[in-house]
Amino acid sequence: MLIDYLPNFMKDVEEMSIIMNASEPEIENINDNIDGILADLFVIGCSQEATKHYEKIVQIIPKLTDSLEKRQYDILAIYNQTLPFTLESLQEKINAICDKDGYTIEMVYEKFILNVQLSLAKKHLELTVRNLLEWIVPVNLIINLTIDYNKWKDLKKYRWKDLKTYRWYDIKESKDIKNGILGMI
Repeated sequence: MLIDYLPNFMKDVEEMSIIMNASEPEIENINDNIDGILADLFVIGCSQEATKHYEKIVQIIPKLTDSLEKRQYDILAIYNQTLPFTLESLQEKINAICDKDGYTIEMVYEKFILNVQLSLAKKHLELTVRNLLEWIVPVNLIINLTIDYNKWKDLKKYRWKDLKTYRWYDIKESKDIKNGILGMI
């Protein structure tokens, strides 16, 4: 409370108490605005308005279905683009988008092929990673970006009669199959 900042002899003055109580909501409002402004200085965690501003700066037009978080990762991907290309710098940039466990990367040097596989949990970031790869990776490299969908080998632990009620599309994209939980499809 503001009144606590006054010297003791002024705390008992009725006018000062009224002034401090009337000013309290305004000061709280100012503090909230300052917190919002500080949060908007960083792309991740900024407000809707700040995200729109950052998108305008980097000339991104988001999809209507994109979440605020995905839009912020798209902006961050653009900001993190620096050259020259090294595999380590690319991994750092993909780590910022997908985390270390969200993908695998392999460079086949003799064939000039870059293989990047996103985990099924990071499938929603495919377009963001693809845009990053196309912007950063030199044009003489072939980019293979794939998703680690469920494969037949992942289904060996299940019986056919347990799976036949599901569509292949549901099985292919089920994160629970990878985790060994069949009943959650």
